Amino acid sequence: MAPLDRLPTGIATLDLILNGGLLRGGAYIVQGHSGAGKTVLANQIASHRIGQGGRVVYLTLLSEGHDRMMAHLAQMSFFHPEALAGRLIYISGYTELETNGLSGLSRLVRTEVERHGAELIVLDGLFAVEETASSAHAFRRLVHELQAHAHVTGQTMLLLTNSRHNPASPEYTMVDGWIEMADVRAEGRVVRELEVHKFRGSDVIRGRHRYRITHQGIEVYPRLESLSGLQPAPPLDTAFVSSGMPKLDLMLRGGFAAGSATLLVGPSGTGKTVASLHFAGTATPETPCLFLGFYESPERLRHKASGIGVDLTALEAAGALRLHWRSPAEMLVDEVARWLLDEIERTGARRLVVDGLAGFQQNLIESGRMGRFLTALGNELRALRVTTLYTSAMTGNGQSAAPEAQGVAELSPLIDSVISMRLVERNEAMSKLLSILKVPDRDFDARITTYTIGPGGIALAG
Repeated sequence: MAPLDRLPTGIATLDLILNGGLLRGGAYIVQGHSGAGKTVLANQIASHRIGQGGRVVYLTLLSEGHDRMMAHLAQMSFFHPEALAGRLIYISGYTELETNGLSGLSRLVRTEVERHGAELIVLDGLFAVEETASSAHAFRRLVHELQAHAHVTGQTMLLLTNSRHNPASPEYTMVDGWIEMADVRAEGRVVRELEVHKFRGSDVIRGRHRYRITHQGIEVYPRLESLSGLQPAPPLDTAFVSSGMPKLDLMLRGGFAAGSATLLVGPSGTGKTVASLHFAGTATPETPCLFLGFYESPERLRHKASGIGVDLTALEAAGALRLHWRSPAEMLVDEVARWLLDEIERTGARRLVVDGLAGFQQNLIESGRMGRFLTALGNELRALRVTTLYTSAMTGNGQSAAPEAQGVAELSPLIDSVISMRLVERNEAMSKLLSILKVPDRDFDARITTYTIGPGGIALAG
């Protein structure tokens, strides 16, 4: 059987969620509260269709005039009125609906679509139809007529509404798809989420996916866990990657396994970032490193590295290193993860430092997601053959070295090796201790080793 013809939205990640885009000849309800971005989304899809040589009829039932809507859209980079002229036709159906009711509106849709040869029809304000309808039956009959018209003509239809009913409501069962745009509130934050509740005739990526409204329009970030495993697992690599600290490499019996993930755990002041700078300092133009930090800016990292004899500026100039800082304040973790993976592929990075796992943890919102998210991220990094070093601060007094002290469940699928850095009071002074807790499939030196941090960086005893 031939695959169903698709109408891409032009938003690559939304098309990924929809398994290629909307289906031609399908009718879709896009539902969300006022301000959710339904109108922006519909115009963004319409603009893309125009750019592909199509024609679009945009029929609005809102009291807001087209001039005002276009003034708002003019701030979006996708919206170019001069390129849309004659191909994106805005029509007000408000008066027709008020004067001739649902039958008049149905007639107007058919007439205008045929007149302009549109492949995409947007009906913005389905809730106004519901409010005008003489009965629930009359409203459902109109939805059925619109859906049948789309099927017969092969045109795709978007029905925008801010009304939300029970998922079993007839209008949702009649259409080919239902996409919801919603706000989620947690701990004083509000984030936007998109979910495909229904999509007849095709698989989609289920669940709720974060999105933003920016000057570029709607930007969707599929949940990382839903994409994990799409890349094939690489063959086992028997090579080693230096930690940047020769004595630690000896304790590890060769260094970090290539393509593995190591967790460096310890309380503040133990030198986790210094250790990660040693690791970054081993990068070369052939095996570059990407350093993602949440708490220290690139300027502070360059200054700190210069104090231990690592010239980050020279590494950056040679193309061996890229420093990137993200504020941990209300970021979208799936956005950062997508950027991270894309940047690794773009630069060919073979080393990665994520300095401060808490930057991810405090922005996940959903309790219990941390293990799933990091496992998915780890799987993608392994598929890209990246050797990763994560740092994380311990909770409590820092005496426990167990990974559970991070508040991160099910770390085993993510972390290959675990190294603990601790502070211990001895003779009225604080001593620093390092121990290797876990290295898979090989022997290692498990002795607790003291260390100091000086001009040359971390110096392990012995």
